Amino acid sequence: MLGMFLPVTIFLQSVLGFSAIKAGLTFLPMSLVSMPVAPFAGRLADRIGGKYILLFGLTMFSIGFGLIDLVASINADWYTFTLPAMVAGVGLGCTFAPMVTVAMRNIEPRMAGAASGVFNTTRQLGGVLGSAVVGAVLQNRLATALHDQAVARSAGLPAQFRQRFIDGFSQASKSGFQVGRGQSGGANLPSGLPPQVAHQLQQISHDVFAYGFIDAMRPTLLVGVLVLGLAALSCLGIKRRRREPQPATAQVAVA
Repeated sequence: MLGMFLPVTIFLQSVLGFSAIKAGLTFLPMSLVSMPVAPFAGRLADRIGGKYILLFGLTMFSIGFGLIDLVASINADWYTFTLPAMVAGVGLGCTFAPMVTVAMRNIEPRMAGAASGVFNTTRQLGGVLGSAVVGAVLQNRLATALHDQAVARSAGLPAQFRQRFIDGFSQASKSGFQVGRGQSGGANLPSGLPPQVAHQLQQISHDVFAYGFIDAMRPTLLVGVLVLGLAALSCLGIKRRRREPQPATAQVAVA
């Protein structure tokens, strides 16, 4: 789940030009919704079990990020993501609280400390691996998308600059890029260019990176949404706790 934030954060800062604070505040509706939902989901899980609450939470979280993937565009603003973030916030609140309950419910009290440590370690490891997989998919898709966008948009450049322009983006996609406002994909402009050509190259470079990143982000988020969907379906295999019969208490007659 945490890996899903990686491409969206890069998109907000590098494509839309948001500052780090504005990008963080864009996700604020998610936190505001999840805060009241989480205690309610936790109490409900204690009463009826966490199976279907986890199923609902993971489904809503995947729908929220699916909507983010759908509405993301070069002309988006912070309010574009308010409703998707709220939907994802419902899913977030319905996931983490019941998850702890389900994971720890059958643990003997003497093993609670060790089990809690294993659970938290596994959760952190899953977040790291998930982010790594999402980052790898994004980088792979971005290399192809930047090259395709550079080839398509270089037609508007003077002939002597086209191949160097394409090669610059191909090299930048392999060597990595920096995250931040005004990102253009890392393609360096040749020195000594006429001002008009330099401005044209700069504008096209920004468009190549912006549209290329969106083209790469969509399938990357889609992979995450599909994985979350499979995780939601796996919740159907959770078995409810069986109540063990309590031993009869011997009655001692008091004289």
